[in-house]
Amino acid sequence: MEAFIEYFKQYKILFIILFVLLIILVVVYSKMGKSMSRRKAEKEKLIKKLDHMKKIREDYASLTEEKILSDDGENLIEGIADNIQVRLEKTEDMNSSFEKLSEEEKMIYAFHYFLDEASAKPSSFFRDFTKPLTPIALSACEKFIRKEVLISVKELYDCYDEDNETASVIPEKINALDEKITASDFIAEAKEKAVKYIKENASCFIAENS
Repeated sequence: MEAFIEYFKQYKILFIILFVLLIILVVVYSKMGKSMSRRKAEKEKLIKKLDHMKKIREDYASLTEEKILSDDGENLIEGIADNIQVRLEKTEDMNSSFEKLSEEEKMIYAFHYFLDEASAKPSSFFRDFTKPLTPIALSACEKFIRKEVLISVKELYDCYDEDNETASVIPEKINALDEKITASDFIAEAKEKAVKYIKENASCFIAENS
């Protein structure tokens, strides 16, 4: 034991350096492990999302009134929007084809994309999309979203409205509105109203080639 203590005294600096390197090595491997776990989780999440999108496309490729009316509603809004998207992509001019859609189709299509952003950051929809989609989405919100939430959604719309001369994108205000909207937990109720609307107007969502 005394020999070891003496040895340690002689090579104290070396032991300290080795100890520090060991700690660094542990930290590095720990971060690598967390990074790999995170990447694995992200990959699994992406695969799950792609599988879901594939199933939606298959399930709603062909629509009939009977199919819409018997749908449990869980994926009906997304399915209708995807059906419309596929039809639009087959045309030479998507913008022109979009204008030819029924008002009911436009409303559900726009509302789907709004809801897709609303659970995390509602402002992303108004930031990333433009007219004619944004005002149609706002009209859908007026129909499907309760009043106290709608007030905040309208404020977001006004912030990004390119035709509004007084509009201004103030990050603090946008973040506050995002937090207020997401905290209101309105999505399930809004989806329920939208599904009811789709079923009440089922014939409007049937394309000639469906």
